[in-house]
Amino acid sequence: MQVAGFSFRIEVSTSKALACLVFEARVALEVVDMGYTHYWRRERKFGRAEFGCVLADFARVVPVLEELGVVLAGPLGDGCPVVLADEISFNGVLACGHPRRPLGIAWPAPGAGGVCLAYAQAASGDGDVGGAWFAGRQLRSRSCDGDCSYESFWLGRVRPVAAGERPEDGRYLDFCKTAFKPYDLAVQVCLVIAAHHLGDGITVSSDGSLADWQDAIAVSQAVLGYGRAFALG
Repeated sequence: MQVAGFSFRIEVSTSKALACLVFEARVALEVVDMGYTHYWRRERKFGRAEFGCVLADFARVVPVLEELGVVLAGPLGDGCPVVLADEISFNGVLACGHPRRPLGIAWPAPGAGGVCLAYAQAASGDGDVGGAWFAGRQLRSRSCDGDCSYESFWLGRVRPVAAGERPEDGRYLDFCKTAFKPYDLAVQVCLVIAAHHLGDGITVSSDGSLADWQDAIAVSQAVLGYGRAFALG
């Protein structure tokens, strides 16, 4: 499992402490890694009612994502995703069982979309590879290199603030590098849900364009009845 370019495994006693630990590691090591990333600027604290709606809707979508091939784990790539009263935290599955293959730091190819299960079929080889960029392969659809986890996603009702960190225009920057692995779709869907319920309290941006978010918009619209109005900031 990777957080900002470093592989490690840490056990702690509570999920909230774990979420804070992952968050602090991500802030401290932000400058040392690259990769396909989604960003959001947010208020430090969200209302309980609004955040409760985010939790409820994301919980509704999780089984649908699993049917689409997106299996979620806890923030370190094992266990269960965390969907509690004050936080959502998850990752892809570290020990996913898919064949190991060298993809470098993957990036979506032009027109990429969907979740590719080709890696589970030996005859398919690298059919999901659609080219290369300087750091690795470009993928035609979300896929993995034998490890479906990458950087932990964390969205909390109250955001911890690192020592010396200052907001910009009252907003704090968070991000999640997904390397276009299958759980990338879950990250996008969660941010579509957050943008819907939290309104001006969160602004989402991405290394991808809105065209790269159409899968997440379609899932949200089909399951929750909203999503088409989503826009990147």
